[in-house]
Formats: sequence, C-alpha cells, structure tokens
Amino acid sequence: MVVVLARDLADGELGAAGAAALVPMAAIALARELHAPNLTVGGEMFFNPEPGRLYPSMLDDRALGRCEAAETFIELFGHSHHGLGFFFHSGLQHDAFGNINLHHVGGTLHAPKMRGPGAANLSYCHTSSRFYICPTVHSARNFVEKVDFITIPGHLSGPAAKRDAGLVNEGPRLVVTPRAVMDFDKTTLRMRLKSVHAGNTPEDVQRHTGFDLAIRGDVPRTRPPTDAELRVLRERIDPSGALRA
Repeated sequence: MVVVLARDLADGELGAAGAAALVPMAAIALARELHAPNLTVGGEMFFNPEPGRLYPSMLDDRALGRCEAAETFIELFGHSHHGLGFFFHSGLQHDAFGNINLHHVGGTLHAPKMRGPGAANLSYCHTSSRFYICPTVHSARNFVEKVDFITIPGHLSGPAAKRDAGLVNEGPRLVVTPRAVMDFDKTTLRMRLKSVHAGNTPEDVQRHTGFDLAIRGDVPRTRPPTDAELRVLRERIDPSGALRA
C-alpha cells in the first residue's frame, strides 16, 4: 500500500497525511526519499516533520519530531480552505463512487447502530486537488454500494451530481487496500479494479467488495516493491516495523 501511494506523489507538491496516518505518512516519506525531495508536508499543524519512526496518528505529539514549523488548530482551520495538492482518507464505509462514511453505520444519525468518530474538518476533501482512499481492511462490510452517511464526498452519484454540487476538483484518484488498487471510470466515476496485489485474485477482491468492480478481461498484478523501495522503508522510514505489525 505504501509503495503504490508513494509512486503517485510528485516532487514539489504540498500535501498532508491526515489523522490516521501510518500508511500515508510512510508513503509521503518514501516519496521524499526516492523521487520527490521537494514534496512539502503541511496542512496539519506542522510542516515537514522528521519523527524518526512511524506513529499510528499524526495527532500524537511524538510524530512531529523535528519540524520546520508548527501551528494551532485555529490557524489550521483558518487556512484549510486554500486546499492542498493531495490528502488521504479512510472510513467506516466506502462506496462505489468513492464517498466515505465516518459518522454512523445502521439506524439514523441520532440513533445509530454504531457511531463513528465523524470528522473535525472537511475542507480538504473538496479544496485539495485530489485525495487517496487507503483503508487497512477490505471487506464487503466496509466496501458497500452506498454509504449510510456521506461524511466525505467522493464523486457523489456520478458526474451530474458532482457537477451540481459544485465539486470541481478531481476528488478520489486511487483506492489502495491490502488486497488491490482501484481507480474510477472516467465517464461514470464508478470505482473499478485496476490491479491486484500478490496473493490475491480478481475473484477474491470482488468477493470481498459489496458492489460490482467492473472486471473486464485480465486484471494486471500490482507492480511489486523494488529492493530499493523496501530497503528505504525498512531501514530509514520504519525501522521499528510498525507497518509489518
């Protein structure tokens, strides 16, 4: 997951990992080490942190380590409408159009079967140029045809709905899970299977997804990590092995 995401980040961009940041922060760090030295981490209370190891959340003060600058939540919320180049999200549910639910599953908003954390600041989901969806679980329970509540809008119900809502940025580009990589059909904006990771088959991925992934013909295998990518990850970015825990 880290390697796939890192490869899509470009030099000179400005982006942030989000709160649940183990995989996103590793992806940003790997990109900076290998091909994007001028990629700037910012937009979440600090700029260009060097924590020395990975932490599950960027709200952990230890995750800042050394950084070039820091700010308060008031400052963060004050300028977040300017957006970023990229951001990362995941949630309780993800649907066929890349919408994300962080509020509740089942029942109603005020009487849910399960209540989620919600979201503190939604600006980045529609002001950033694009975002990535990277849940660490891929099952038919969290990949559903339609989310119970839209916390973070992806492509809503397609091009017309997105246009009517005034969502002009790219929105979700890739969905990267432990099983596969998905992207979105350029015409319909529905999620589709792009590649499968080693140890998985297209049939496996479809069986663990609650909607049709539009599998047509042969699906390629996700390009595996190179020796250099693994070495940098294990020796410089994640020496404690948090990603393999």
